[in-house]
Amino acid sequence: MQENYSLLVQLKNLLSWKQSKKFYAEKLGITEEQVNELLKELKTSPLGEAAETANYIADLEDRIVKFEEDLSKGTGELVFNSKEEIRTLDELIKKCKIDTDKWEITKYVQNYWGNAETPHYQVKAWLSKKKEHQVFQDSFIDFLSTYKPSSIKINPPLAYEEKMDGCLIINKQDAHYNKHDVDGFNSMDARFRAVLNRFSVILHQAKLSNNIAKIVYIIGSDEFNSEFTETTTKGTPQKNVLGFHESFEKICEHEVRMISLLLDFSKEVEVIYVAGNHDEYVGWHLIKWLQIYFRNIDQVSFETSNSYRKYVSYGNSAMMFNHGDAIKPAKLAGIFPVEFREHWSDHTNFYIFTGDKHHELSQDFNGIKFYQIPAFSNAKSSWDDKHGYTCSKGEVTAFMIDLEDGITNIFKQYL
Repeated sequence: MQENYSLLVQLKNLLSWKQSKKFYAEKLGITEEQVNELLKELKTSPLGEAAETANYIADLEDRIVKFEEDLSKGTGELVFNSKEEIRTLDELIKKCKIDTDKWEITKYVQNYWGNAETPHYQVKAWLSKKKEHQVFQDSFIDFLSTYKPSSIKINPPLAYEEKMDGCLIINKQDAHYNKHDVDGFNSMDARFRAVLNRFSVILHQAKLSNNIAKIVYIIGSDEFNSEFTETTTKGTPQKNVLGFHESFEKICEHEVRMISLLLDFSKEVEVIYVAGNHDEYVGWHLIKWLQIYFRNIDQVSFETSNSYRKYVSYGNSAMMFNHGDAIKPAKLAGIFPVEFREHWSDHTNFYIFTGDKHHELSQDFNGIKFYQIPAFSNAKSSWDDKHGYTCSKGEVTAFMIDLEDGITNIFKQYL
């Protein structure tokens, strides 16, 4: 009896490890059958809390035995015991009731112990919280899959035989439509009207010199001023005029009007997304929304990829588009012939178009012409005011690319 009691005490101390019967048998130098007998005794013994743990080992059920969440890192760790093997990730999610709107499973492992008659399984899973933009992206894609836009009527423009065909480049950079202006000029509708009116003038000017066979229209590139988090993509806080939902709706409506205007002047409009450093994600949401809205209009196409540099070919001209926030002009000129090498020899004119710096700059890198254009905005933040970035005037700029000669006209209208 004394020897049996000694084994009971030793087993009680080992039970906190929550291991297999085989493990306890080896530690105590006895058989698994003897471990079973000791567990039965522990259930009714006066050894207190050991009875509950013994119950757990003897009659293991499916249960979560551990869940820890690290709030500072946005991670979690889960341990799940099961009498049956977990065969799929979906089965693990279902059995453990993991909220997939909140968590992503980054890794999981499954261990087995016991024997053929009484198998036991333990799964350990590592979790990470879904970032806010991932949750938003998922819900936005779901919305687009069911969205049905109304069709708009397009009147094809007239072409004249005596004019050369040309491609009008509208490199919309740094519109910052939702940026709060410290001087109080904070009507987004007024900003939309100004841009739309100035481009109406440019379009009428452009069609005097060329048949506008194609329009390349760049959007994104800090059009919103911030992500839906009211910070830049990297997390710098921004002061906006309106909340995200209202501003997103207004900017979408403005771009519908803008693209509709362009379609009145050209039989082909290509809308290209170029990521900005203020609104990389919501800029992409914008072009995906527009792609769905205009999906029944054959004259308009969309380039929506996440590439930071976009390339366009028209006649003898090759063009690169980039926001200009991360790569200096000389390096962009060095990258251009490498990334565009399959088509490089088909062209004689080469152009790079950027923005970001809110002021004008042009350079020539051995025949590759670089154009950094001013911002499509006059809004000044308190940061702009403090650092003296208040002198550059907002402009809308467009370039006419002749089919053969490349840039033949640069159009400017001041905001």
